[in-house]
Amino acid sequence: MPDIEIAHLTDRLMRRIHLALNAKASEFDIHSVGPAGGILLLTLAENEPARIQDLVSLMARDKAQITRGIQALERKGLIARAESPRDARVSLVSLTGEGHATIVVLRQAIAAALDGILAPLSDEDRGVLKGILRQL
Repeated sequence: MPDIEIAHLTDRLMRRIHLALNAKASEFDIHSVGPAGGILLLTLAENEPARIQDLVSLMARDKAQITRGIQALERKGLIARAESPRDARVSLVSLTGEGHATIVVLRQAIAAALDGILAPLSDEDRGVLKGILRQL
């Protein structure tokens, strides 16, 4: 039986992270990518180069949504498409230099948001949390 309390606590943590990031977005989201663009960039950073279909699967979004997101990030100079060396019909998406720089800023913003949320935890508790998260 699924653990409802874990589901509730995880949802609450995710909402707190989302709120903390939204409150500071004007300070770090210099390219105005928004939450969806940020998630797409972070997903791509962990999986580049990626096919659009890979991103669709990883993000559980429909192809049209991912394609629009990629086009918007392309226009901002954060990602680029290239032909797959294995199949000319397939485009691979990768971060540009500016995209990599944006990832650094996004990760710092997430770390700052989490630092405030996790402030009540001791260093030992944070270490335990890191261990648990690595397992997931």
